[in-house]
Amino acid sequence: MSVDYVYLILMWVIGIIAYLFLTPKNHYRKLLFTLLVCQAFLWLNSLIHVEFNLLAFPVREFPKATGLLFTTEFFFYPLLCGFYIAYEPKRSIMVRLIYLSIWISAFTLYDLILVNYTNLVEYVHYAWYFTWIDLFCIFAVTNVVYQWFFKDKEHFRTDREAAK
Repeated sequence: MSVDYVYLILMWVIGIIAYLFLTPKNHYRKLLFTLLVCQAFLWLNSLIHVEFNLLAFPVREFPKATGLLFTTEFFFYPLLCGFYIAYEPKRSIMVRLIYLSIWISAFTLYDLILVNYTNLVEYVHYAWYFTWIDLFCIFAVTNVVYQWFFKDKEHFRTDREAAK
């Protein structure tokens, strides 16, 4: 088994264990919602990058179905986005931007490890700072959608109690 498949298996195992054991009990639904929103944005963004030959994924799980790496673009990065939002501090905008920048820098570093030491990701006409900017924008937009969707949770709770 090559190192590429070891990385893929590790991402799945670590992701599932993290979801089961590191997700706060009251955040399962919110984390799953965030995962799905981030997944949609990330998948579309990555498809555009692959179609314009900016990125390539030489080793893929489903090579005949799509040009994308299913594990990172569909599961691992969206799950990490969910953890980012689940553990985001509810403080000033500056603290939240620093928090987001730290998370994105860690993901970019991980992506650079994938680029340099595996055949999972290849930068064709791309650079690490584009990854940083893309992930920053995707995570920020996902956070805005999350905040918008769950802003009236007290209203939903009172409606549910009134319906009983």
